[in-house]
Amino acid sequence: MRVSALLAGLLLAGTASAQPATPAEVAVIMHQLGMHGLGKSSAEVLFSISPTLKALDQGGRDCASTQIGKLLDAHFQQQIAGNLGEDGAVLVGEWKQFMATPAGADMGRTFQASAAAQQGMASEGPEVSEANKVEIARFMGTPAFQRFIDGLAADGGMPENIGETMSAALKRECRIDFDAEQIS
Repeated sequence: MRVSALLAGLLLAGTASAQPATPAEVAVIMHQLGMHGLGKSSAEVLFSISPTLKALDQGGRDCASTQIGKLLDAHFQQQIAGNLGEDGAVLVGEWKQFMATPAGADMGRTFQASAAAQQGMASEGPEVSEANKVEIARFMGTPAFQRFIDGLAADGGMPENIGETMSAALKRECRIDFDAEQIS
């Protein structure tokens, strides 16, 4: 009887301590992987479809790109945190632990080089030892890695109020009148 009560208590304690990851925790991992400019890169799509954004001078374009990038980064961080689920804090802990290893550092530098290349910057990937490649491959098979990456690719769509939020930020920070309907 005591053993079953002890097991039930342990199971309940484990369930009660499960916590989702925060967007701020996800942002740290994204930064380590060179993904901190993902929102700003994604903002470039809006510049190709919005007449208002197309017409901006370089200063206005830089300001708008920064503001839209911040909003999109926050969206991506929230989307990944949500995809990590109720045990997201544990999975973030696994990321932190792995990234503190030599293999994790190599993976971070590899991702950073890839992100730089996608943004058109010259970047050379690091030399990765065979032992570190094995460790990286092992980590890439974990739920922590898979759910993080799946969260990036998740098609959760943009928040319903993204146009209004973007319009307000552009007006407040850049003094740009942006019609929210241009992106709906």
